[in-house]
Amino acid sequence: MARMTLDTRSQNAWKELIEKEAVTRISWNQRFKPNSNDDEWFKRAFYTQATSKPTARFLPTIVFPPKPKSRYNPIDTLDELEKKTDAEHNSNILQEMYPVEKEYKDVLKDGFSKEGKGRYKYLNLRNEIPLEQKYQYPVTSTMEYGWKLNTNKDQFKVPLHARGKLIEDSFYRRNGAFQ
Repeated sequence: MARMTLDTRSQNAWKELIEKEAVTRISWNQRFKPNSNDDEWFKRAFYTQATSKPTARFLPTIVFPPKPKSRYNPIDTLDELEKKTDAEHNSNILQEMYPVEKEYKDVLKDGFSKEGKGRYKYLNLRNEIPLEQKYQYPVTSTMEYGWKLNTNKDQFKVPLHARGKLIEDSFYRRNGAFQ
């Protein structure tokens, strides 16, 4: 904000504005002045309520939520727990990924990655399989964008009378405008 130069004329104008504001406040207060008795009912109610309460303060009772049931029986042995969590024998467990086929497991065990076999070849083969065939449902939010996109591929076709990019390819320079 720029500074005002306060010469005599601007000082008098400033002084007049301050006086006018003060007069407006005083006239409003005289016109709309609250009665002195208006606050009495509130003060009386507040003081009677404060004195009627007991002086000793008590903490509220704390109600704890019930303990959740454990997912497993603590008496079970480790072998029994492994059987319950084994996905091959228990069909109730929802798996993220379908089991890997035996062909791919054999490729994994054959050779070294340095030779282009073994783990290297296994990962390349698994990369060629679409995600819908590897996973039962989209595990990450990124997978949701293209999930089951191939099922709707037949609905969308290239329009017969669509525009081509002929002008862009032939008119604009590839190396920049000023070269």
